[in-house]
Amino acid sequence: MIVITESNGIFSSPRIEKYINFCKEKKLEYLVVGWDRNDEKLKRDKTIYFEKKSGYNVGGKKAAFHRIGWMFFLLKILMKNRGQITAIHACDLDTAFPACIFKMFLKRNVIVIFDIFDWFSATLYNQHKFILWIFKKMECYSINHSDEVVICEPERIEQIPYKLNKKELILPNIPSFLSSDFLYKSTEYKFNDAKIVFSYVGGFGTERFLNELLDVAEKGLISLLIAGFGNREFEERCLKLSTLPNIKYFGKVVYETGLNIMFNSDIIYAMYCKTNPNNIYAAPNKYYEAMMLGKPILTTKGISISNKIVTQDIGYVIEESVSELEDLINLLQKNEMLKKGTNAYHLWEMKYKTYIGDFLQDTYMKIIINTDQ
Repeated sequence: MIVITESNGIFSSPRIEKYINFCKEKKLEYLVVGWDRNDEKLKRDKTIYFEKKSGYNVGGKKAAFHRIGWMFFLLKILMKNRGQITAIHACDLDTAFPACIFKMFLKRNVIVIFDIFDWFSATLYNQHKFILWIFKKMECYSINHSDEVVICEPERIEQIPYKLNKKELILPNIPSFLSSDFLYKSTEYKFNDAKIVFSYVGGFGTERFLNELLDVAEKGLISLLIAGFGNREFEERCLKLSTLPNIKYFGKVVYETGLNIMFNSDIIYAMYCKTNPNNIYAAPNKYYEAMMLGKPILTTKGISISNKIVTQDIGYVIEESVSELEDLINLLQKNEMLKKGTNAYHLWEMKYKTYIGDFLQDTYMKIIINTDQ
């Protein structure tokens, strides 16, 4: 049995859904372990949830204790099922570390796949040095005891200061659908104005330049389609501003709906604040989603994907500045955006359309076959 685990509700994680859907397609026995952080009483097939309420974008001692509680919960589930487990697909450090502890002390022949969504210690740049030291030790241990390490972009390997057991695997955050017909079924995203339509779908983190996006929308400079969750104060602001005729807020949405929202915009917003070192290596789903949807993308100058966007002529890059954002809005032309969107879609068709299927069948399947006997 394969255990697939991440410390969130799973429902909003398209990367994990790829693995789950692959296991279903190949009729592989699997178990999902997640964390119902918002105490929503989540239920889904073949899934066990840790039911301790804890926000997504919080820190401090309380959050640290909750994270420790999550790790013990995951270890308990692994121990309970140790006779059946052949592989653990651990997404991020707070699942990889307990998985490696389990491998080291309870079942040495289990395969641990450490799928690095974010390099954890880089997200703790503003935490106490002792906390940072602990997590760096956990990272080192997890890297040394994992059988496979998966990263989402080649540049991400620069973040890992430890020697890997073998060459890393690369699985970008590329959407994977057999059909895109669902993109053409909704008309609820249209505005009764001629403004350029921006879209943002994703987590409402504090380092995504999102309040500034709402500021320019509130001024009436753009129309905005926005969906997501993760910051109560920001959610409330979105809800309040959705009374304006140029702002539509959809709350938390499923993946297909999020893609539909972006498909109905002129430009996809994917800014990152460089004050967080982890954001320099950001590998947003939106980079590939924009290609699939044939839309230009806007991101931050200086992060790892910004040079690709400029070189490929598939979007725009600016600094984290309201004045630069407003200047760009004033300069945007629909014909130019359509051209960049066409370039993005051509890149999708030529290079990325079959990438996920090929990786899962040719690489991931070999790992699973070797263990799932």
